[in-house]
This record gives sequence, structure tokens and C-alpha cells, in this order.
Amino acid sequence: MIKRIVTGAALIILSVTLILISKWAMALLIVPVGIAGIREFFRLAESKGLRPSLYNGVFSVFALYLSALLLPSDMIPAVLTALIIFTISVFVLKKDIASASFVDAGVTILGYVYIGWFFSMIFCVRDMSGTIISAGFTIDQGAAMVLLLVFANCFTDIGSYFFGKFFGRNKLCPHISPNKTVEGSIGGICTGICVSVLIGKLLSFNLMDSMWFGLIISIVAQGGDLWESLIKRDASVKDSGKSIPGHGGVLDRFDSLFLTTPVAFYLFKYFSIL
Repeated sequence: MIKRIVTGAALIILSVTLILISKWAMALLIVPVGIAGIREFFRLAESKGLRPSLYNGVFSVFALYLSALLLPSDMIPAVLTALIIFTISVFVLKKDIASASFVDAGVTILGYVYIGWFFSMIFCVRDMSGTIISAGFTIDQGAAMVLLLVFANCFTDIGSYFFGKFFGRNKLCPHISPNKTVEGSIGGICTGICVSVLIGKLLSFNLMDSMWFGLIISIVAQGGDLWESLIKRDASVKDSGKSIPGHGGVLDRFDSLFLTTPVAFYLFKYFSIL
């Protein structure tokens, strides 16, 4: 537990620092996380006898992140479309029919959609214009939104763990994750909402918007956690990797962010939340 807390605190400090500096500074953490994440995802797939294209997946993740850094957010789906067509072409043109499985192509595409396209939107959120004055400090609105997203995810996870540990009685999804409970899930949602409201108040965000944001992100974050648990259970492993001391692998630590980032982006951009 001590190792988990120390590593988690170090990750938070590093993340907050890079978020506040710029989206390019964020890339110093996001790009390695994406590359490690796609490798873990494909390794889990390989344990099931599948053969996704690692080179194609790594290239696609990097291309999506670079596109999100350089291009307007509306252009990213076009880049994704081109990458999917490229992946299909690669598998179609393989001479060995045994290595040209459509299932392997599908897993390859799923990997970089999940870890590449979804998570690339964190740069789009960071790039949102505007400034906020909080406690005498001026910060970019995009940075404030990313911070809100990160802390809502983190405290949903923390709340779920402790509420489940001390009050958990009823299993949430025992066929996927035997340790998760309904009480833990509700506690995680409540914690996510409270933290969103607190940070939203510090950043001068609208109270109701902060509450709605916390509610939606907390629910999706737990869905992301269950999705990763399903992948691991199907692959018969406890952790996706060992790259983060006390936490397991990149997928273990960032699974909820992969799913909540695009949701947050669309809430900010099209539904005028915050």
C-alpha cells in the first residue's frame, strides 16, 4: 500500500506540473503512456492466441497523438479513418493467409482506437482557449479542464476502493471483478462529484456543471475500470504489466482516463459543460 501511495502521489505531481506547463509538456508523459499501453493491450491479446500488428498499433498511436498536438480537433477523425484503411490494407496484402486474420486486424484497430484516438483528445481538451483566475493565479482554461478530469478520475478510484473496503457487501460485477461492490461504486461516484465540485469552485466553474461533470465522469470511469478488468480476466492475468510500482501496468492505472477523456472533450465542446 505504501508503494502504491508513493507512486500515485509522484504521478499526480508530475502530471499536474506537465499539464500546467503546456500540451507539449504533457506529451512527455502521454506519448510513453500510449506506447506502453498499446504494447500491454497487444500482449494481453497475444495471450489469447491473437496476432495484432504491434508496429501498426504503435505507429497509429503515435500518429494520433501527433495529430492531436498539431491539428484542429475536427481533423482527428479523418486521421483515424486513414489509419484504419491503412491497417485493413496491410492485412489484406499479407501473403500468408494464416497471418491475415480479420480478427487480428480488428484487435489492432480496437487497440489504437481505445488507447490512441480516445486518449489523444486530452491534448484537444488542453488546447481549449480561455484563462481562469483562481486564488490570484492565472491559468489556461484548457489546463483547468484537464486537471478537473484527472482529479475526478483519481478520486473516483480512491473513493471506490475505500468505500468498497469498509462498506462493501453487494457484488457489482462478480463475473468480471469479484472485489468490486455496489457500495464501492456509489462511494466512488459520490467522491468524484464532491471533488469535481470542490475543484470547480476553486476554478470558478458553475456549480451544477461541476456536479453533472463529476457524475458523468465517475460513472464512465468505473465503466473503463470494468472494461480493463474484463480484458485481464479474459487473458487470465491479475495485472496488465509491471511498469508502475504498486499499480501494475499502464492499463491498470490509466484505464478510466482512456474512456473518460473523449467523454470530457465532448461535454466541454458540444454540451457547454463548464
